[in-house]
Amino acid sequence: MILDGMAGRVEKNYPLSQLTTWKIGGPAETVYWPPTKEDLLIAWQRAQQAKIPAWLIGRGSNLLIADEGLPGIVLMTTALRAIQWGEYRVQVEAGYSLARLAQEAGERGWSGLEFARGIPGSVGGAVIMNAGAYGGEMAPLIRNVTALRADGTLKKFERSELEFAYRSCSLRGQAWVLETQLEFSAGDREQILNIMKENLSRRTTYQPLEKPNAGSVFRNPPGDSAGRLIEAAGWKGKSIGGAQVSTKHANFIVNTGNAKAKDVLALMEDIQRDVQVKFGVTLQTEVAYL
Repeated sequence: MILDGMAGRVEKNYPLSQLTTWKIGGPAETVYWPPTKEDLLIAWQRAQQAKIPAWLIGRGSNLLIADEGLPGIVLMTTALRAIQWGEYRVQVEAGYSLARLAQEAGERGWSGLEFARGIPGSVGGAVIMNAGAYGGEMAPLIRNVTALRADGTLKKFERSELEFAYRSCSLRGQAWVLETQLEFSAGDREQILNIMKENLSRRTTYQPLEKPNAGSVFRNPPGDSAGRLIEAAGWKGKSIGGAQVSTKHANFIVNTGNAKAKDVLALMEDIQRDVQVKFGVTLQTEVAYL
């Protein structure tokens, strides 16, 4: 067994629905929570040598996992939470909660992550998809990124080597973030905390946080809103199986209790087709599907 002698938690035949915010997904053959970056690297390399599929998952907040589950080994980054605070800079591992980091930076009077206070993902996931909200995004804060490449090697990428766009980073699909250094600017502590409080309140008011969801399902097309288009096409409240377009925000699909990945996929495809026919807009998914 490739994890023999490794530190950290290991589970067999583990329901992946417990590891995503959508609460959807079949069983994983093996799930491993490596306690350090070095353990994760060893597990990845051993899996490669044994020709066993390996998958990296953070807090599972932007993720749809197949009903059949995943073969091989799922590596969870949520135990990678080391953090070092410097002078308006922070070195932080991928599994750290983005919302918690935003709050802690705000408490210090550091500005830059105000937009992130209610985002449920991990720092690693936020970097790889250039997470953003309310006019802010990750890209301006990133100084460097240490990432695991597909060949099992670690590489430190400086900011100048990375390209960011709306909800995307050039590392996506090429490497997995294990650590990043972020740089903040000085701000007014009370003002920062108030902005975050307002953002959190807006999320609670306008997003269906009371039901399992994965955040925005589709990217906003240039100059428009995916939620507006989906609502205008008449999809608000419609469902397939246990998956329903939220009555609160049309760009959210919620799990009403027993949703399957196939229900969500069918709903997404129907919405894309209908919006294309009615408005000539091709909606791009924001959610990753494994």
